[in-house]
Amino acid sequence: MTERDAHIPLARVRRELQRKGLLPFADPVVPSLASIVAGTPVAGSWWGHPAGRQIYLVGELIDLDPDTVVVKLWRGKLTLLHRRLWPALVRIGRARSTWQTTGLDDRSTWAWEHVEREGAVRADQPPPDFPAGAAEFRGAIRDLDQRLLLRAHSVHTKSGAHALEAQSWTSWSDLVGVPRFSGSAQSAQLLIERAADRLTPGADSRSDFPWGPSRSTVRSSRPSNSHRAVRIGRER
Repeated sequence: MTERDAHIPLARVRRELQRKGLLPFADPVVPSLASIVAGTPVAGSWWGHPAGRQIYLVGELIDLDPDTVVVKLWRGKLTLLHRRLWPALVRIGRARSTWQTTGLDDRSTWAWEHVEREGAVRADQPPPDFPAGAAEFRGAIRDLDQRLLLRAHSVHTKSGAHALEAQSWTSWSDLVGVPRFSGSAQSAQLLIERAADRLTPGADSRSDFPWGPSRSTVRSSRPSNSHRAVRIGRER
């Protein structure tokens, strides 16, 4: 499948995203990029589906779309978020709320401070003074990504491979021009929850996000340094 062949399914994904505000990349029940491209719900691994190559190509193209950002958000899945919800996303990410900082360990706190200073870093290139190895640094970035304390996304390296890059919300929002959200973090959360209501009408959408009651007590398996994490939130 060529980029020209991907034009029609890509347009369908864009239209659905414009209408709903957010879409998971893949889900066996609700509308998703994978199901739109395949023309049917995709259960299990989308890569093993007959339309797997098409799904991959449309995913690569939507990642370049100026009105779309892909973040790990709805039910812990990769989620396409339309530009109109970006101000709310950044407001939530920069809030340093309790659900984001509780249980944050030394490893993740160090990595968080580093990303905030540098703006953007590769997860496979830990700085020389990081107190652990590359695998630990990647683990810290993924932990921070789950807490929405930064934006982690895949980038192409010079060798043609993929690598995980972490960006501070300030760096990313300045780069793409995200307007300031005038309301509270709670109102930003509600705005995104309302968009998710279009995926699962009648369900409690709040529980599908990391700030929801079922995920608000996330704890790290490592010794916590939550006091230090709270200090960062107050200083920045």
